[in-house]
Amino acid sequence: MGYELRRWFEDRLPQDISSGERVVALAIADLAWDDSRIGYGRKFMQKLLWKTGFENEAQIGKVLGKLAARGIELRVPIKGQDGEPLRNKRGQFIYAHRGHQRTFRIPFESEFPGRPAPFWDDQDERSPDLDPHAWHDDERSPGRETFEGERSPIREGFQGDRPPGREGFKGERSPARESLVTQAGDPIPLTTPTFPPSVTPRGADSAGKAGSEKEDPALAAAVDFLMNLPEPWPLGRVSAKAMAPLLLEAINEQGWRLDADLVAKLTENAAGVHRPMSVLRIRISDLPKAPRRTASKPGSSLPRWCGQCGDGNPAAEFNAKFRLEAGSKKPCPACHPAHHAADAA
Repeated sequence: MGYELRRWFEDRLPQDISSGERVVALAIADLAWDDSRIGYGRKFMQKLLWKTGFENEAQIGKVLGKLAARGIELRVPIKGQDGEPLRNKRGQFIYAHRGHQRTFRIPFESEFPGRPAPFWDDQDERSPDLDPHAWHDDERSPGRETFEGERSPIREGFQGDRPPGREGFKGERSPARESLVTQAGDPIPLTTPTFPPSVTPRGADSAGKAGSEKEDPALAAAVDFLMNLPEPWPLGRVSAKAMAPLLLEAINEQGWRLDADLVAKLTENAAGVHRPMSVLRIRISDLPKAPRRTASKPGSSLPRWCGQCGDGNPAAEFNAKFRLEAGSKKPCPACHPAHHAADAA
């Protein structure tokens, strides 16, 4: 298949693409043919999922879309009877539909914004496994000379003589070997050399963690959001901290907020879900665009956020404890529930 094509593509892919994009691109190049640069087949997507480690084709499609946005288009659009590529209602190319398998193509160097391929001047550095009996710089391999001119030192040792190789260990020994292993006939040391380990004080480590949590209230809000999801979706403390950065990245890109709408979106169709944590991670990674915001629902106990208090922290959208005036701990007079309750009274 495309082993040589994969090596060619690997040297020219841009350096700033993500690891997931690089894995998918190189796996497609490995499955494509070297001569035609085309890859397709009934089990092509199944092989691609196996090589990349992704769970479904939707995740691979998202990565392929990101590569296309960088100018590296690996998908071949479907053509109609007139020979022109088919488009959907939004004017986008169609790459697959029912009854038509996907086709991939590795572009030429002039068709994508790659980086110049390196030139490794290593022609004179041959690997010994190419020809173990070859001549290198007018010298023969030591293993070859042993077979023709001399007998192996280990073979001579069977005749009662001590192997010459063992003699060299007494006079010139490796410092690492001398410090870790005691040779036969050597005096046993009374003490074992110890090396002081580099230990980080617990106080400094905990203080650093506490400082980082205080400096990032949005991350703390995301952790609190994941830990308070309805059953069977809530995460533990460690799992919530690990998934919180992914959640923040997804809602910032797609326009969501940490509110009841996001809870409903992530926990919908809970019937039949046997691994909530894995399903939740997939839903966060593949989160669609948020719907257009409307006015606050009538009867809501939390007033609409003014957007100015809480130093712009998005957590104030759904949690009143963050709705404080800038530079103070006083409740915001515009949107804090305490002021609204006083006005209603």
